[in-house]
Amino acid sequence: MHKNPVETNSSELKKIIESHLNSDIKLNYAIKIVGHPGIGKSSIVKQISEDKNFYFIDTRLAFKENIDLGGYPVPDHKNKRMIYYRPKFIPPEKIPEGYNGILWFLDEVNRAHPTVIQTLFQIITEARCGEHLLPEKTTIILAGNLGENDMTTITDFEDSALDGRLAVFHLIPRAKDWLVWAAENKIHPAVIEYISLFPERLWNEKEINPNPRGWHQVSNAISKAYMLETKEDLKKALSSGQKSIIEKIISSLVGETAAFDFISEIINPRKITTDEILAGSEKKIAMLENNEIPAEDILWAITGAISELSKIASESSSLSEKEMLLKLANTLHFISLSRADSRIAFFQILLRECGLLTKIPEAIELLNDQKVIQKVKEKFMVVFEQE
Repeated sequence: MHKNPVETNSSELKKIIESHLNSDIKLNYAIKIVGHPGIGKSSIVKQISEDKNFYFIDTRLAFKENIDLGGYPVPDHKNKRMIYYRPKFIPPEKIPEGYNGILWFLDEVNRAHPTVIQTLFQIITEARCGEHLLPEKTTIILAGNLGENDMTTITDFEDSALDGRLAVFHLIPRAKDWLVWAAENKIHPAVIEYISLFPERLWNEKEINPNPRGWHQVSNAISKAYMLETKEDLKKALSSGQKSIIEKIISSLVGETAAFDFISEIINPRKITTDEILAGSEKKIAMLENNEIPAEDILWAITGAISELSKIASESSSLSEKEMLLKLANTLHFISLSRADSRIAFFQILLRECGLLTKIPEAIELLNDQKVIQKVKEKFMVVFEQE
């Protein structure tokens, strides 16, 4: 029977892998990570390996065949037999001096040749690769992309015996975690600011692009290819003759929609952000009531807030129930101040994407003013009458 992956975020996944390494490899299962391309699976595993002082080996199974893993046969003329030399890319016979263990990361399992699966079974169950034993304290972690949209899946684990020896996790990226990583890895300040304001733009599960890897590439392009170290440097370049070229580079990395909005935010910032919607900014509420926010900006921000609520509702989150409900309440408050046609459309999208209908009455009660609570309820009276 095929095992369904358990959704997790990068913070949780780090703790899971760290605990796995702390077990001194006495566990009778390996970890498998699945997720969309470019969300940071390999970088997370590599960072943990470095933090725990494990010798890290990264093997891309898409480029390997079964014979590559087992080693090539060579004649032993003296004993009249064939022997197999140990492949250089598999773990060495002993843990290298100064390391606490070995972490063997087997990536791109979805692109692996079907014959490789049997060798993986041997690696996981016997700590052996062909005729070659793996050293004690060798941890095996597998990873693969979800390839439904880009047709990258060549094979998958349909062997119940192998599947039963895996703890399978579906990595869902979160802007909160990525921003911590971005600050530590000197990602361009314009990119960090943009994702801080519009966290839903970090990645698009349905379209693959944008994704964390793409934004990392954008940062490198801005700072290293064009030597634009600050947001002001970037703004000046975009206001000059370089705009067309820079926009094309960014579009090629994160997609046209995200690139256009990122550049627009640099040149002419929107008057309201996703984060301000979720936080219930009183200043922005007042501006909206006074018709000081362009319809396009409020449309963009509320759509982003709904996208974030959808992610919070569908995945494991560090937010408490009350924190989640408050974000929902703030979003409903902004929706209630929109035009009637937009309000109905937003509300329908909220219900369809987030499935939080039963939470709405409780959420609205968290707003900090009884008059506001009553006004918001009146806007959605039809829904409450059905309760």
